[in-house]
Amino acid sequence: MRPIRADIHIHSVLSPCGSLDMSPAAIISKAIEKGLEMIAISDHNSTLNCNLAVELGKEAGLSVLRGAEVTTAEEVHCLTIFPDENTASAFQKFLNEKIQHIKNVPGKFGYQLVLDRDENIIDEVEYFLPAALTASIDEVEKKVHSLGGLFIPAHIDRPAFSLYSQLGFMPSDLAADAVEVTGKLPEIKFPVIRNSDSHIIDQVGRRYTTYMLNEPTFSELAMAFRSENGRSVISVTP
Repeated sequence: MRPIRADIHIHSVLSPCGSLDMSPAAIISKAIEKGLEMIAISDHNSTLNCNLAVELGKEAGLSVLRGAEVTTAEEVHCLTIFPDENTASAFQKFLNEKIQHIKNVPGKFGYQLVLDRDENIIDEVEYFLPAALTASIDEVEKKVHSLGGLFIPAHIDRPAFSLYSQLGFMPSDLAADAVEVTGKLPEIKFPVIRNSDSHIIDQVGRRYTTYMLNEPTFSELAMAFRSENGRSVISVTP
């Protein structure tokens, strides 16, 4: 086993808040430049740029996981990470059913683009992707875990769209695999991680977590969160 750096909260051009330079290819190139070995594409309420990113990552020697940053009915942001194309596709169907279809205004909120490997636009999502789902945080967690995915409340210490800002407390029965923070590390029962939450290309890898793993894969990451077989969360960037 060895230390592996990972940043599993990165937005592509599919997120309206993502810069137009955040193509999957550009993200992968920057991640390698920053010394990362594993990343996840975690767009708002969508996995539609994940498959391309996984393909390009394999070609470049970077492990890319399929994810989404979900906005629950309570407006809590949660990272969701999936083991393969089938489970991510099944979760996409869940997202399609649960999201509120509010029309996006690109000039105000930003474009929501799906790209091909040549960076051509092949689709543009017309409804506003960061809109809250009609599913509660408990419903989202149960769906993610039913698909074998990882459920991670995002940036829990932020003053908006976080567990504490929206609920005011950490639910005692929350079945999280880890929690993400941006500031001081809290003393809680869950593994604590940091990620970049990148929206522009120079933010990729600005924060990351170092894990002790055999290899940079979903299954190894899941074991690290459970502290199984020597896998672990080693450290986080300041």
